[in-house]
Amino acid sequence: MIKLIIFDLWQTLAYRNVKYSTCSEMLKQTGVDIPKDKFVKIFENSIQTRKWDSKFEAYKTLCKNMGLEITEKNVTLLMSIRDKAEAEATLYPHVISMLTQLREKGYKIGLISNTSMFAAEIVNKKTNLFYYLDYPLFSFDVGVIKPDLKFFKEMLKISKCKPEECIMVGDKLNDDVIPPRELGINSIHYKDYNSLKKDFESFGIFIK
Repeated sequence: MIKLIIFDLWQTLAYRNVKYSTCSEMLKQTGVDIPKDKFVKIFENSIQTRKWDSKFEAYKTLCKNMGLEITEKNVTLLMSIRDKAEAEATLYPHVISMLTQLREKGYKIGLISNTSMFAAEIVNKKTNLFYYLDYPLFSFDVGVIKPDLKFFKEMLKISKCKPEECIMVGDKLNDDVIPPRELGINSIHYKDYNSLKKDFESFGIFIK
């Protein structure tokens, strides 16, 4: 019996309403020669795995880890690129209705996200998303990023749910879908809302 439905945040519940990738833009504007997929992980590990006293200190660490000279200009540039995108954080149109329906049916709602403390604050301030969550869990809470299994184990611990009682929903196969299955957690690869509703139906969960 399913008791807990866990969602990824970005590209599953929310998106940044900008026409560019912030990581690509950082590489472009700094001229640093790092493959984008590698840089994404550098960014996540640098910014999103701890709680910071200041945003400036966080982005100084990013400068260091990407091999960029640590200057006020460079730190401020990286911050401004990300801040501009974070300010455009938007929930998909179906999200509030979906979460409301699921909670009304008695399901607990979890969130597992590679996200910085700065972005989490902005998203909640703009969307009030946390009101609809029972167990929000971020990379800065656990000190690791997905697909580290510690992340999913922590969710099981705080929710007091068994793996088979959970469903993880996310857009990235290697971060959100395959890893939780190693622990016995059910998972759904998120593509769009209509597909998600059909996938939920296979678990006996029916929403509009």
